[in-house]
Amino acid sequence: MAPYKTSMIFPTTILVVNSTGLLLSFVAVVLRFWARKIRRTKLRLSDHTIIASWIFTLGLVISENYCVTRGGVGQATQEVTLDQLLFSTKQFLVIGVTGTLAVTLVKISFLDLFISIFASADRFRVVANALMGITASYGVSFTIVTLAGCQPFDANWDKLSHPDYKCINTSKFYVVQGAIGAVLDILILLLPLPIIWKLQLKTSKKVGLTIVFTVGILICAISMTRLVYNTRQGWMLTHFTEYAGTATLLGALEANLSIVCACLPLLQPLFVNFSERMKSKFSSDHSTFRLLNPFSSSHRRPTHDSVKLTSSTDKPGVAVIEDDLEVARSQRQYDNLYPISVPSASQPSFEEQISPGERFYSGQTGHGRSAFTGSGGVFEMERMDGGSVHQKKINVTKTWEVKNV
Repeated sequence: MAPYKTSMIFPTTILVVNSTGLLLSFVAVVLRFWARKIRRTKLRLSDHTIIASWIFTLGLVISENYCVTRGGVGQATQEVTLDQLLFSTKQFLVIGVTGTLAVTLVKISFLDLFISIFASADRFRVVANALMGITASYGVSFTIVTLAGCQPFDANWDKLSHPDYKCINTSKFYVVQGAIGAVLDILILLLPLPIIWKLQLKTSKKVGLTIVFTVGILICAISMTRLVYNTRQGWMLTHFTEYAGTATLLGALEANLSIVCACLPLLQPLFVNFSERMKSKFSSDHSTFRLLNPFSSSHRRPTHDSVKLTSSTDKPGVAVIEDDLEVARSQRQYDNLYPISVPSASQPSFEEQISPGERFYSGQTGHGRSAFTGSGGVFEMERMDGGSVHQKKINVTKTWEVKNV
């Protein structure tokens, strides 16, 4: 007996691919219904069948993974015991039913989606409905044949215990099933293309729609690959567990990718909504930045006779005085309207106040660089509008530079 180990490359690959595909298909279904909610559209047959398809796909993946971990699927046939083979063949009955129903329901979901999109085309609707009926018949008939393929029923997985069993040729059955499934996939893939290229749209948009609706070409490729493997009857009998590993891998891929492809055309509202939110957020952030920085150098225009304070990065060795630019601008506008005059009686003597190492800044900007420091009390200044304002002298402890801009 060869129990499963994570070091086994092919069996581990089957488990990883199956589980990842199941997760992706689940996410696609959730996004599909989220898009429906955004557009506030009613659920259709395509939505119900996609849910049912995913449920059968879940059963398919669980059964296949169980075969890998307990049935020796993916390992060399000579290393697998008889009990493991019996377990795998029993699980393959479940795999056959769930896999057939999963891909059948997703095909019906595709067709109903096409009918809802191109509802105005009468001929297209007739062809799609006919193809839907054929697909449903395909699923029902092959499910029945899978369950009733052997008499007695136990002979489906244990033929040694029933030497007088009667069974259909399973190899030919798989070939016929794979061939019909591949033909249906191709027909469904090509069905919307003629009507898309008859639409009055730009060629680029037609190409885009064609790509969206023909993503299912991957499904066709998987179907054709399965068909090729099913024709190798001799190899299937002598290398059953290795064949079963390839069959389970391709079967889960077909079901999961079919669900993803069936959901992709309906996800456009999510991308549009996400794009609008990102644009709105970017615009809001940009507006907030401009609101919080209305006087930055990139947004404020220079005013006439404005005073620019140079930073130490512009002139090395010159100290920086950080002032409130908004208050300064408002004060400057007010001063221009109502100039200050100092009465001679109350005006202090600058020479008397200035001590060695101290000077008072007079506020004149026409003499180029003027750097003064000083001290003093309060003196009365009169504005031209008749009002008066008491203002302290400016005590400056650092040198700074005044320029005409």
